Amino acid sequence: MKNFTKHSIESAPEASKELLKYGEQKYGAVPNLFKYMAGAPASLEAYNSLFKIFSTTSFTAGEQHLILLAASVVNKCDYCTAAHTRAAKANGVASKTLNTIRKQKQVEDTRLNVLINTTKKITETRGNVSKNDLEVFYNAGFSPENIMEIIVGVSLKTLSNYINHITENVINESLEPFAVGKEIED
Repeated sequence: MKNFTKHSIESAPEASKELLKYGEQKYGAVPNLFKYMAGAPASLEAYNSLFKIFSTTSFTAGEQHLILLAASVVNKCDYCTAAHTRAAKANGVASKTLNTIRKQKQVEDTRLNVLINTTKKITETRGNVSKNDLEVFYNAGFSPENIMEIIVGVSLKTLSNYINHITENVINESLEPFAVGKEIED
């Protein structure tokens, strides 16, 4: 069986080097996910491009990371669960909310709960959500355009969650405090 290569900036194909440098600058170290994707520059470029596109949606940065977190929890991706827990917390999401989502419980804030549940249903059903689920979403103040924006986030997480599963990626040391099974504290 062939193994996946965990590239450094130096060992990566030329087409991945700038994106790895960007990851190092943005996160303080090159994320392990990026190191694996570097071997297939199109995957690294796709991830970074889709992430930038998702950041332009109408959702706040905190909401964006909650969407990414909810999809990662459904897909059982420990790496992305830790990463988006950290990012959501850095964007002002309360630890209580993060712990609730990670345990797949109901969030107290009704609107946020609908956002999380809709994301989970889109992920679980591969987009085959019921009309009733859509009505609940719209009644919470969301729009049909918001559904499409969530699908961009779910697409982003499908890409990274699947790569993490296939490469058997482990979380970076900096993500350890946010690892699955740990309580997030304020």
